[in-house]
Amino acid sequence: MLLFLSLNRRKLYAVIVSREVYLRTQFAIAFVAAIAAISFAAPGRAADTAQQANMKSCAATWNGMSAAAKSKTTYKDYMSTCLKAPASTAAATPAAMTAKPAAATPAAMTAKPAAKAEAGSAKCKDGKTVTYTHRSGTCSGHGGVATWL
Repeated sequence: MLLFLSLNRRKLYAVIVSREVYLRTQFAIAFVAAIAAISFAAPGRAADTAQQANMKSCAATWNGMSAAAKSKTTYKDYMSTCLKAPASTAAATPAAMTAKPAAATPAAMTAKPAAKAEAGSAKCKDGKTVTYTHRSGTCSGHGGVATWL
């Protein structure tokens, strides 16, 4: 009987030790996963680029303009003019920006871009010739466009 109790204690001890090792391993894995999640959750934010800073400046200037000044132009036109101006002009006061007459804009700014080709044919990289209504996605199943026809 004493031998039986001794054997059961050994088995019980082995089970307890293996369970303890298992739980410690699980805790270590959970801890490492938590640290990894924290480090990837909030990556550092990059500083604004010059264009982003210029856009923020132009938008702030637009928001500070009076209703009368805003009625002379649209937001889209104002932003276009403001962003194309030199950096010193972009940070100018609202009065300085609205003092420009609309006719003084360069012809390049008022000219409409050339119309895109909407329909046509293309030769794919695998040799197949296809027709399209819009260029986007043409020959996507054939390895891409080799030449536009």
